[in-house]
Amino acid sequence: MDTIIIVLKVGLILYGIYSFIVYMSRRSDNRSALKDFRNAPVLRRITDEEKSALQPFLMGQKLTVDDNVRELSGAFLRHGLSTQGSSTEHDTIGDVDVLLPYDAIDYIEPHNQALVVLAGKSAVVIRLNGFDLFEGRQRAQRQQAQDQQWKRGEIGALPSLDEVGADTGAAMPEAVAASIATDPNARYQRGEVDILSQRTETPEEVESRMGRGGWASAFAWLLAFVLLWVATWDATQAVSVYLMGAGGLAGLWAAWLFVRTPPATAPARQPQPVNRVRGMLNQIAVVNASNASVQNVGLFIGDKLSLVLPSHWRTTASVPYGEVIEAELRTSDFSAVSFGSKWSVADEWRRFRPAYWGRHLLHLVIGLLAIGAVVLSAPDPRGEAALAAQWLTNGGATATYGDAGQLADKLPRWGSRARMEGQGRCEIDMNGRGEEHTTRGVPVIDCTSVRWNGTAPVVPALDIPPSVLALGEPGFLRATENHAMASLIAMLRMQQMGGQASDPLAAYRARESVPLTVRGFDRSVAMIDAACKDAAGLSPAACERLQRELVRAIDATVDKDGVDTPVNTWQALATSAAAGQENADLILSRQQLASVQRALAQAVDSVVAAKIEAARPAIVPAQGGVLLASSMRIDNAPVQQPGEGNDDVPGATAGAPDVTEDDSDTDSSLLARWARLQRNATAEGLKPFTLEGLVTASGKDAAGTPWVRIDPSLDASRMTAAGAHVLWWLFAAGLVLVNGVLFALRWTQDSRRRARLDADIATRPAPGATGLF
Repeated sequence: MDTIIIVLKVGLILYGIYSFIVYMSRRSDNRSALKDFRNAPVLRRITDEEKSALQPFLMGQKLTVDDNVRELSGAFLRHGLSTQGSSTEHDTIGDVDVLLPYDAIDYIEPHNQALVVLAGKSAVVIRLNGFDLFEGRQRAQRQQAQDQQWKRGEIGALPSLDEVGADTGAAMPEAVAASIATDPNARYQRGEVDILSQRTETPEEVESRMGRGGWASAFAWLLAFVLLWVATWDATQAVSVYLMGAGGLAGLWAAWLFVRTPPATAPARQPQPVNRVRGMLNQIAVVNASNASVQNVGLFIGDKLSLVLPSHWRTTASVPYGEVIEAELRTSDFSAVSFGSKWSVADEWRRFRPAYWGRHLLHLVIGLLAIGAVVLSAPDPRGEAALAAQWLTNGGATATYGDAGQLADKLPRWGSRARMEGQGRCEIDMNGRGEEHTTRGVPVIDCTSVRWNGTAPVVPALDIPPSVLALGEPGFLRATENHAMASLIAMLRMQQMGGQASDPLAAYRARESVPLTVRGFDRSVAMIDAACKDAAGLSPAACERLQRELVRAIDATVDKDGVDTPVNTWQALATSAAAGQENADLILSRQQLASVQRALAQAVDSVVAAKIEAARPAIVPAQGGVLLASSMRIDNAPVQQPGEGNDDVPGATAGAPDVTEDDSDTDSSLLARWARLQRNATAEGLKPFTLEGLVTASGKDAAGTPWVRIDPSLDASRMTAAGAHVLWWLFAAGLVLVNGVLFALRWTQDSRRRARLDADIATRPAPGATGLF
């Protein structure tokens, strides 16, 4: 991972160096092009009117233009450099830096013809393709006048941006004047828009614009969880208390942001101006400039104002496209607050009060993500909570118990430290684990639970036939290395080495390839047949499966007329293994021998499993005393002291199968496991133990036996991290519970509101259906 990060950083540095070199190369070309352009022929001198029109663009940059107008042609290119959020860009035509006044950028073409004057290290455009300096200034002035009239709400027609429409003194064609005289709406068909009045938003309109928010609270919650997460790092242990405190404060701040009602005096909640306008409603498909296949359908009033309708108003089929309408729009974003006498945001707010569920869904998702993260970071919340409780109560003293009666009389409280030392017996897990031949789990010994001073369990003996037991004896197959083959392989290996130093791995592989000789296989065949014929021995199905597996694993052959013929049946194998026959002594590889032994063990287990099923009801578990439980094996291992960490603590995960009392006994057969159960039920099963750690739970079971659960891995060095995890859990669980309920409630309310609102919209008249309302 570190290598990937280093490679990415080096790649970014190299890309930055490359970008800088390209930028500097282009700037060098721009300076050379400007130097050459200074020698270009002068077409004329700039007029005083042109200088005046350029002053707004020159004064702020302290530029002074010369009097010579030159012609500049070439392709347009905008290039620059971005660093740490700031960027520098340059507009060039023919590689010469240019300053584009007013809306000249809108007249850029693939190849450009421009008239420019020099000002410092750039050229200022006074004419570009279809752009004229004076016309650009007039358009800017008309746009400014239109914006000012819109913001102030001055009654009257909005000025047009085009030159013909803006010239109020121009003579109107007689045909147009006649149409306006006969039809008052004709002027609106030409794209004109009138401002009828201006007012401020009502309280309902302000609320509909503001909504209920929730983003600030969501970001505060994310900050709280990040701070709590960082507080659990080992690298931040020195400042973990401060980080946890900051995380707690951030969570409280997030909760306050969530429940608070924004003050009415907040700047964002101040009523905005609303203009009532009249004009023709047009629906126009606008092609995306960067992707011609994408079209955005927009609403416009005349050719001057965009119109933003509430989403549920646009879905109705009664929107009067192509008709003269009156609407009230906010001056800030052109969003409609009324659209006819029956289409009003304030009226909808009063009659169909919105139920906001979006912020609850957002916080619910954050809470679920936080729970998932804390589960991965701290999978044992009970232990973390106990450690945090010890930290808060400053319970550093360790209670010592040397007698089970003393412990039973007064159980240690949750979150305290306790030490127990004595002799106990590992518990029997009756569920155990499932096996191939059993319908229920085979009981196993679980040393993560120890009964202190209790009664001994009763484990009955299994009545296994001797014929079946013989199949599992170590000497059932008498296999030895084939010394002749071993000597030959060693000789060939020495020849291949040629006097070089020995290779231990090669020596091991050579030994593994040495075949084994199984002598007296006829004896083994007779014992298998005896186990199959024994009424209490192998079942017919188990016997058939064993014989089939042995034939397949041994893969023996017999000589028939000078040809090695494979042995495919057990009867043929038994015949060829008789005394004096060619398979009386088998030659097997180690892999073949392992397969044979595995098949024999499975056959024995099939009989033992049936006996275990019958003996299960006779098992009497241990009772009384005190039951001790831990997240790892309980034995007489050295006790871990607080603050030492948990890297050297021996043990297995709680509930791990077959956590036995003797790690040296590795025989996993069912018979060996039952023997271990029997030994555990005798005096041999009592083992000394020492258990010390944090109490994560305690109580009494259904039989009234006291029990205590202790986690030795929770030490004082992790107290702050545990506190951060607990606070993390509380915050995340609170978010999920509160917002889960509120989301379901608000969603239901909003669904009902939507149904009533849709029904009301269906009965409303179409605004503007008769021209004007």
